Amino acid sequence: MYYLKYLFIIVGFSILSNSLSAQAVINRDFKYDEYRGFIDSLRTTNNHKITEINNSLELGAQLALLHYPELKGNKIKIRYKNNVRYPITASWSFWNFFKLKKNHTYVLLIKPGTFVDHVSLNKQVGIVGHEMAHFEYYKKHPAIHMIWWGVKYVTSKKFRFSFERDADRTAIQKGLGYQLLQLSFYITRNEVIKLINENDQIYDQGN
Repeated sequence: MYYLKYLFIIVGFSILSNSLSAQAVINRDFKYDEYRGFIDSLRTTNNHKITEINNSLELGAQLALLHYPELKGNKIKIRYKNNVRYPITASWSFWNFFKLKKNHTYVLLIKPGTFVDHVSLNKQVGIVGHEMAHFEYYKKHPAIHMIWWGVKYVTSKKFRFSFERDADRTAIQKGLGYQLLQLSFYITRNEVIKLINENDQIYDQGN
C-alpha cells in the first residue's frame, strides 16, 4: 500500500502543474522525506517565483504557495537577516510603490538560528502559509494603503493582534488548518478546529 501513497502524490502534482484553482489543497501532514523529491516540480508549478535556497524552508514555502494561486505571478524572496525583530516576517518591499501590482515583490525575512529552520516541514508550511496570508492582504490593497497599514501595525497592539488573527483564519480557509493545529500563536487550537469544520475540511478527533 505504501507505493499507492507515492502514486497519489505524483498524480496530485501532475494535476497541480497543469492548472491550479483557488480551491484549497488539503493535507494533514507534510513530511520532508516524502516531499523533498518534488522540489523541482514545485518550482516549475510555482513558475520559479520563490527564491531557491534548496532546504526545508524553501520546500515549505513552495508547498504553502500551492494554497495561494493568486500569488503565483509575484516574486517571493526568502532572505536571512540578523537585524530583524521576529523569527519570520512577511515584508512589503518599498520598491513596490513604483511597480504595477502584478510585478510586486514580497519578502520572507528569516532570523537565522530561530525555531523556523528547526521545526518539522508540516509546521513550516503552516508558518509560511500564515505569512502568505499577509502577502495576499498586501496584494489586495493599493500601495498608498500600505503606509496607513504600517503606521497602524507599529503603533496599535490591538490592530496588530487582529491582523495576525485574520492571517491565521485566511490560512485555514486556504486549507492549512491542520498545519496551524500544531503551531498557531494568535488563535487557540479549539478555534482552529472550529474553523476547519466551518470550511468543510472536517476535523476528525480520532486523527
